[in-house]
Amino acid sequence: MDRSLFELNPPTAWIGRRLDIYRETDSTNRIAQALGDAGAPEGTLVLADGQTAGRGRLGRSFFSPAGCSLYFSLLLRPDLPPEAAHRHTFVASYAVAEAIRALLPEYPIEIKWPNDILLGGRKTCGINLPARIEDGRLQWLVLGIGVNVNLQAQDIPDELQAIATSLRIAAGHTVDRLEFAHSLFQSLEMQLDAFRRDGFEGVLDGWLKYFRMEGRRVHVGGPGISEEIDGIVEGVDEEGALLVRTDKKLERILAGDVTLAEEGNTTRAAGD
Repeated sequence: MDRSLFELNPPTAWIGRRLDIYRETDSTNRIAQALGDAGAPEGTLVLADGQTAGRGRLGRSFFSPAGCSLYFSLLLRPDLPPEAAHRHTFVASYAVAEAIRALLPEYPIEIKWPNDILLGGRKTCGINLPARIEDGRLQWLVLGIGVNVNLQAQDIPDELQAIATSLRIAAGHTVDRLEFAHSLFQSLEMQLDAFRRDGFEGVLDGWLKYFRMEGRRVHVGGPGISEEIDGIVEGVDEEGALLVRTDKKLERILAGDVTLAEEGNTTRAAGD
C-alpha cells in the first residue's frame, strides 16, 4: 500500500478542513453522506486507499482496488436551489481535467458528457453527486470522485479492458499519487471558488475546452428519457444540457444513457 496517502495534507484553504482517511471502506460516499446528516462542516474530505463497494452513478459498481488509485468524497453545503446542484458535476469534471492536463500536457484529454474523463478515448475518472434535499432546500451535496492513478493494464478486469485506462498507462510510468491528489484538490478548490464567485458561465467555458462530442451521432435512453432517441450532438446549452438534433427536432437531454453510436461507448448522465 502507498503509505504516502496517509501523509496527505491538502494545500487548500477549506477543502480538507476535516480529513478522514481509511485503509479500506465500503464507500467514501456512504461515510460522507452520513457525516453530512450529522452536521459535518463543508470541506469535509473522506478518502480511502481501497473500496469494497464503490458505487458510480445509478448505483452501478465502481472498480476500486487498493493501493493504486484515488477515491474520495467531498462534502459541500452550497447556497443554491436544488435544480442548480448538477452544475457541480461540471465544476468537478473540469477541475479533474485541468489537474490531469498539468500532469499530461500533451495527452488527448476529453470530458464525455457530462462528467467522465477520457484519456485517449478510455475512461480514467468517474464522478457522482448524491444530495440531501429537504423541504425544497439543498442540505448538502457529496462530490464522489474516483481516479485511476496507478492501475496497470493487467489490473483492469477483462470486461473493462476496452474502455478503461489510468494515469500510469497514459504517462508510461508510475505517478506520485500524493502529489497528484494535492494538485487535484487545489484545482477543485479553485474551480469551486470561481463558480461561487463568478457563476456557471466561466466554468462551462472551461469545461467546453475538453468537450469533443459535437457533431457525433449518439443514442439516448435509460432513466429520465421517456422515449429513446437517436441524433447528432449539436453541443450543450447554458445549463450544460446536451443538445441532440433528431430527424424531428432538437432534444435537450438532462439525464439518461448516452451512447456514441460509432463506438458503442456509454456515458451516464445526471441522476446516474
